[in-house]
Amino acid sequence: MKRTFVLTAVLLAGLTACGGSTSTVGQAPTPTPTPTPTPSPTQPRLCPTPGPATDLTQKPTYTVPKTPAPLETTTKDIVVGTGPAAKNGDSVTVKYVGVNYKTGAEFDSSWKISCDNTFAFDIGGNVIPGFSKGVTGMQVGGRRLVVIPPKDGYGSQGPVPGGSLAFIIDLVAIG
Repeated sequence: MKRTFVLTAVLLAGLTACGGSTSTVGQAPTPTPTPTPTPSPTQPRLCPTPGPATDLTQKPTYTVPKTPAPLETTTKDIVVGTGPAAKNGDSVTVKYVGVNYKTGAEFDSSWKISCDNTFAFDIGGNVIPGFSKGVTGMQVGGRRLVVIPPKDGYGSQGPVPGGSLAFIIDLVAIG
């Protein structure tokens, strides 16, 4: 009998060491922690799920309005920044999401590459007029909704031919 007990104990110890289980009914198995992958310096950091509109660390979401698109470029601050205000001619760095005003379909976003990806341009320079108008007066650290009619956007060309655009823009830096 003693020999059977020792053999059983040795077998159970061997199973446990090899990943087997000695749990009995009613006992929950111990979960094995899963390591969280860390992005490499060459791999972009994945963005968190969209959160509150005011959390500038997360990609913003757009809610399709029930009203028709305005005939002029309009802006609405979602978060008012605390830094300096952008003016015509300034070199600025932004993050943005561009959507079809009417449907909310995303056509472009700096966030699609990574959370840290930005876009730099000169206000009044190499972007559509409505984008420059929308950033002018914005303060660093702010988030703004900019609605752009076709005349200040891509007109009958571009991602929303003849349609209005909506951009949610975060002003990251001036200069």
